[in-house]
Amino acid sequence: MRRVVRYLSILVAFAVAVITVPLLDVASVASSATPADCTAAQVTLTAAADESLYTSGAPVHVIISMHNHSSTSCSYSTGTFSPGFNLTNAAGVTVWGSCWFGGGPAPCAYFRRHNVLAPGATYRERLTWDLRSGHPDVAVPAGRYTFRANFPGLPLRAATTFVLTKAHNVTATLANSGYRYALGVGDRLTVRLASTPLVWTNAVSSDPRVLVALPLMNPVGGLFVFRALAPGTARVTAVGNPSCYPQCLMASRQFVVTVSVVAP
Repeated sequence: MRRVVRYLSILVAFAVAVITVPLLDVASVASSATPADCTAAQVTLTAAADESLYTSGAPVHVIISMHNHSSTSCSYSTGTFSPGFNLTNAAGVTVWGSCWFGGGPAPCAYFRRHNVLAPGATYRERLTWDLRSGHPDVAVPAGRYTFRANFPGLPLRAATTFVLTKAHNVTATLANSGYRYALGVGDRLTVRLASTPLVWTNAVSSDPRVLVALPLMNPVGGLFVFRALAPGTARVTAVGNPSCYPQCLMASRQFVVTVSVVAP
């Protein structure tokens, strides 16, 4: 009986080995298979700034996207120098680029990661430029700038252009109610309304497409910041109601200014 049991154990072990070995071989072959490099026929590379016009001092954000619109996976590499990019001014001088440090070009660390882009998938990277360049690192002047991106080793190129404008910000108080202001696209209007003895409603723009409120820049009550977005005219209004009514019998006040936004 012991011989029979031992014989059956040997048969089971052999059968398991025969079944398992081919599965391990198939898995190793599948894991080692790497798709070919992405081609211009498979993927589309784009570069886009989040705005076409920036006020000097506001950081610039650019998104690089590579989308696989084919039905086949492909390979690409990322690292300190991939994707590659450079930003030039109107004279064609590079003011920001890959491996940038301290306001100028710097050696790239040799780091590279191989990636697979599946069909229908998109790779994205968001870059932030602080509007500074050179040695020493200083703010760049207003003007037109062009951002270009590529993936080393792949026949892919993309570009986007944006404009930096000089800041021409205006501050208005209750004493300026009834005034008219002219702003350029990208400029800001700050409204300061004292809260004593009046309590003010939020200042609002009659046309947010022309002049939009920036609530995140209102750290204290009675302070309202707006940004000029597009050519046109908008009115900014607010109502101040007395906090002591009816004891003090004060009348409510209205604040209104008119803003004309012109193209840069």
